[in-house]
Amino acid sequence: MNVQIKFGKPGNYDYDMLLDQFGITKINSFKTSSIPLVQFWKDTEKRLTEVEANLHLQLNHPVLCFEYPTAPAQGKGGSSMTDLMILSDENKIAIEAKYTEYEKMPVETVAQWLQEGNSIENKEKVLQGWWSMIAPFRAGTSTPDTMGYQFLHRTASACQNTKQAVVIYQLFYDNETLPFLAAYKKLLAGYVAMVNPNENLKFYTWEIETKLLVPDDIKEQKPFVIMKRKPVYEFGATVFAKL
Repeated sequence: MNVQIKFGKPGNYDYDMLLDQFGITKINSFKTSSIPLVQFWKDTEKRLTEVEANLHLQLNHPVLCFEYPTAPAQGKGGSSMTDLMILSDENKIAIEAKYTEYEKMPVETVAQWLQEGNSIENKEKVLQGWWSMIAPFRAGTSTPDTMGYQFLHRTASACQNTKQAVVIYQLFYDNETLPFLAAYKKLLAGYVAMVNPNENLKFYTWEIETKLLVPDDIKEQKPFVIMKRKPVYEFGATVFAKL
């Protein structure tokens, strides 16, 4: 018996319903990457056309899933929650959005994650599970512990149950975060080299100039409610590049 288990409304969402779903989260800062991500993808057909043009592929029967969960293949641990997963007949595209995160937050490596808390034996199983999901898509066999742990399980999420996997880091930037962008892209490029992907796994960055149209400290800290009435960002130049 083929049973599908879904969270929330089982059918398609319209844009307002998607905003309602995000509205129940604890996201309340306009500098959080989920907010520009959701507004950027409001014009869904245009964005999918841009993805197809930049990746030189056709997405047949695409399905967009925000906050897409992927459970580890081994061990017991939390699911990897991909910001946006695009599913099509033969391709799976994981989109990870970043805005001020690459400026403010240090990247937790695999080694650091292993040392946190207890249950190291279980964590090692979880790691083995993530790597086993990526294995068919890479030329090497090493499992470096200096890789960012989030980068590892996001990549594994893109590789599950697909023939072709793509990971896109959608990097929103403004005048404050632009100085940190080059260093973050260099870090990502280093992680890609550690994966050593074959022709069935590709990595890209999608840089997007972003201007906040409302103050981040306004009294009504409900970004997704405001987005129902008006845009909260203006997007400028974009650059799509292979890592």
